[in-house]
Amino acid sequence: MGMFSEIATEATIQAIVAEIKKELTENQDKPDAVAALKKLGRFALTQFEWSPPDWAREYQELFRE
Repeated sequence: MGMFSEIATEATIQAIVAEIKKELTENQDKPDAVAALKKLGRFALTQFEWSPPDWAREYQELFRE
């Protein structure tokens, strides 16, 4: 169950951060929205059971303050 849970968690986080990335693009002219979306993205990336996978690096840079 542990491995399945970890894979499901990773897939869920990947879907969430992809949606946040899309929203960042659509709301790039709204600084308050961008700040809130980046904060949510940073939070999402803390939800891995272990260290973030390699694909998460792109999002860590994107969601940086």
